[in-house]
Amino acid sequence: MTKSAYVHVPFCRSICAYCDFARTTYQTTLIGPWLTQLKKEAMEKMNGSLQTLYIGGGTPNALSYQELDALLSIFDPFYQTTMEYTMEVNPELLDAEIASICAYHGVNRISMGVQSFDDQLLKMMNRHHRSDQILEKLKILIAAGIQSLSIDLIYGLPGQTLAMWKKDLLHAVSLPIQHISLYSLTIEENSVFGKRGVQKADDEIEYLMYAEAIKCLEKHGFKQYEIANFAKNGACSRHNLTYWQYEDFYGIGCGASGKTALGRYDNTRSLNCYLKDGPCPEWTKLNDEEQMFETVMMGLRLNRGISLDAFEQRYHIPLTKQFEDAIQKHLGNDLIIEEGYLRTTEKGKFLLHEILIDFL
Repeated sequence: MTKSAYVHVPFCRSICAYCDFARTTYQTTLIGPWLTQLKKEAMEKMNGSLQTLYIGGGTPNALSYQELDALLSIFDPFYQTTMEYTMEVNPELLDAEIASICAYHGVNRISMGVQSFDDQLLKMMNRHHRSDQILEKLKILIAAGIQSLSIDLIYGLPGQTLAMWKKDLLHAVSLPIQHISLYSLTIEENSVFGKRGVQKADDEIEYLMYAEAIKCLEKHGFKQYEIANFAKNGACSRHNLTYWQYEDFYGIGCGASGKTALGRYDNTRSLNCYLKDGPCPEWTKLNDEEQMFETVMMGLRLNRGISLDAFEQRYHIPLTKQFEDAIQKHLGNDLIIEEGYLRTTEKGKFLLHEILIDFL
């Protein structure tokens, strides 16, 4: 039974320069029809209880107080059983009223899009908060009773030096948060950066930034549990573990993706189409061999790796037999088998793309 749901909010007050997600500039006249269609999709698609619920975007807190309350009300029937209920927020739009609405509807985890503590880099990315606002905003959430707090940071930005990145990391670990997600800048063709021909930092600097992040965050109590995610005191993202453990999840909303036993689906990215005809999912059907590869692709992102027992129970063939050649090629150097899990070595984390090519 599907135990997780992702809900996509496509509205933003402004468009970040690096973003190519399904998003559109906020227009209040569109919110009512969108909420109606979203509720219809959710009620038709979702059934039973949930363990995790994640509302992302876009910018969920770009909605007005009344609109946000209406959005979260749609999922009130599900949150009572939810162990983790996350909502993404942009700092500049967060205030005590939004925090209160989230807490009232059961949201118990916030993922904040900080991206950088360098105000010049923020301006370049078309972000509209200041670095000195972040602590204040986190305190607002804590006062509302939301204790599980995560931030996003981006590295590899144009003009970003290793020294600037180290400063960002030290600022991050000083905050009252339990989780940090890191994103290496990707220049997407249809993003503002892509259209302007902006170039990210070179591969060597990016490698040094990633290595520095692992070292710095571990030193300050943030344990790496996935390629790009670090948690203090075991506060891992339960929802994202659904993806990495290759479990099924609902995708709700324009631009959302989901997964079932049959494969993956992507809802339409066109808001006009969504409002008129609903999610109109485009399916990618996957056979067993394709799903086995995707299980490896996602599972090797985790520090603990892939459970050999779970893989065999799911696919009725040992992982070590299905991918014998690839595993033997890298075993002991880039991959190891330990306590019933296949996982990467420290060296292998940096070579995951190359390793996975041999599993294809």
